[in-house]
Amino acid sequence: MYRPFSFATAAVALLVAATPAAAAYPERPITLVVPFGAGGITDLVARATGKALSEQLKQSVVIDNRPGAGGNIAAEVVKRAKPDGYTLLFATVGVLAVNPHTNSQVRFDSAKDFSYISSVASTPHVIAVGANVQAKTLGELVKLAQQKPESVSFSTAGVGSSPYQGMRILQDTANVKFLHVPFKSGAESVSNVVSGQVDMTFEGSPQVMPFATSGKLRALAVANPKRLPTAPDLPSTAELGYPNLISGSVSGVVGPAGMDESIIKQLNAAINKAVSDPEFKSTLAAQGTEVAASTPDGFRKLIESEDKRWSALLKGAK
Repeated sequence: MYRPFSFATAAVALLVAATPAAAAYPERPITLVVPFGAGGITDLVARATGKALSEQLKQSVVIDNRPGAGGNIAAEVVKRAKPDGYTLLFATVGVLAVNPHTNSQVRFDSAKDFSYISSVASTPHVIAVGANVQAKTLGELVKLAQQKPESVSFSTAGVGSSPYQGMRILQDTANVKFLHVPFKSGAESVSNVVSGQVDMTFEGSPQVMPFATSGKLRALAVANPKRLPTAPDLPSTAELGYPNLISGSVSGVVGPAGMDESIIKQLNAAINKAVSDPEFKSTLAAQGTEVAASTPDGFRKLIESEDKRWSALLKGAK
């Protein structure tokens, strides 16, 4: 039987054909861009998150380390990516909320250029010195640095890294000046203290504690309100008289601005389900890291709040 062609019928057919494809996300591997080198705390948590997401979404998640410029390179890569949910950034507060106030070459706007998906984890920082440094307590380290400004060097994964933020707080709180030596990752930062090239580090507990346990580093304090369950003998900065010296690496996932809300919701649900899994929690806990999932708006508001805080703290630091 002859049936006349109808544009309306064709449009409906196209819509129906397109719907399964849209609903099939993700139908190919997802790239999770990491702003620092392999081996650092951001990389470790990103890889654990990528593995959990892969299991939740039934699709491969490829880790793409793009270190450099304190995380700006990775952020710009994701900013320019197609907002289809296949290129995501494992971001830190340092990259999104600190870099804009320390680097005049930042080419992204944290408020406008990204789709916020969820926070993931929080890792407290540990202050540690090389075995040959003549300081056995945090107080002794501060006195050592006060004797001669910039005589004590410290390493981080760059100005945009959260350990750098912690050192800024320490310097402002103790009215002392250390010498900053940046590297591409937290792992490099710590290894150069172990080798004696740098005096101290202010890094995530997963990188620091194994070396402290073996005696290659001397851990002085954890920048936390309380001691770590995994290191009960290590005093907290709060109990040592530095209640404002609280520092850690808060990380999460964002994508390019303009992502479809349904994809954002799907990714957020997958992350929240992943972090509630006992195995995922155990994996992060073994690294001294706590899970910290959120809503997309919750992560956005966290970055907005930190942006204001670091704007005041780092005023004039660019």
